[in-house]
Amino acid sequence: MPERRTAPDRRAPARSDRVRVYPMAADRLLAALPDGSIEVLLTDPPYTTVNRRAESGHLRDWFADGLTWPEIGRVLVIARKKLKPTGLLFLMTNGDGLAGALAALTGAGFIGIRTITWDRRWPGLGGGLRHRTEFILLGRLPGSRPISGSDLVVVSAVGPGTANRYPTEKPEGLGRALAKIAGIGPGDLVVDPFCGSGSLLVGPVERGATVVGGEVAPRAVRLATARLGVTGSSGRSGPTAGTDPAKRDPVRTPSKRATKRTGPVSRPTTAGPRRATGPKRPRTGQKRTRSGPSGPGRQPGTTR
Repeated sequence: MPERRTAPDRRAPARSDRVRVYPMAADRLLAALPDGSIEVLLTDPPYTTVNRRAESGHLRDWFADGLTWPEIGRVLVIARKKLKPTGLLFLMTNGDGLAGALAALTGAGFIGIRTITWDRRWPGLGGGLRHRTEFILLGRLPGSRPISGSDLVVVSAVGPGTANRYPTEKPEGLGRALAKIAGIGPGDLVVDPFCGSGSLLVGPVERGATVVGGEVAPRAVRLATARLGVTGSSGRSGPTAGTDPAKRDPVRTPSKRATKRTGPVSRPTTAGPRRATGPKRPRTGQKRTRSGPSGPGRQPGTTR
């Protein structure tokens, strides 16, 4: 079946008005989005089947802990509610986690699961029998949009060694290949709640989609915002529950003039005490209000 959407113009820069990255745990990010709003969810979660032995100490610098597949499955249950009836979910795993990932997808209510094999061309992390392939599980719904392409994707991994870069970084070409399979195009809302350095979202951005990413590691948030061309306050606050993602600002940042924040991902304010009642003093400038940090919730470790 021919691809139903026009190929993107990759010369176009990322648009900050349709790209948002939030320092937020995956379950909280998804809970703040409207039900039935996501067209494609594309993610590589921090599964615990990554080798974290002594020779992989560089991983521990980023990943204090990971998530088991039952824990990831609870996030997928939320994701299932947030997908449109035409939606798709792409979930990455290595060979050791394949059975757990399949169980998590089926337990969350996805049907017609397809397995896409990624030929990395480079062997993976760890010792012994090192893996050259990884897998992307494609979860569908009864009314999911058509897909096209092949169940084998050949894209070179970022390369051997992880010094001075995000340790489980995926090549941007992999996100482009998956975006093509899904037929992502302008107006689609694409979400990665474990976005890491943001590489999987580059393809959807190039194809004109509205993109939302979530990540709990501050260094990874900085990498993702730089890679995706995000500017402004995207990394400062969480999404507003119930916001229509089809509008220009996909996940609206609360107004600076707001005196009360609401919703499951609101942040406390830390304004100082009130002044005693008395004659007004001449104004010398605009009073500033600072906001406290947004707690990531129970989200061990960082992401992919």
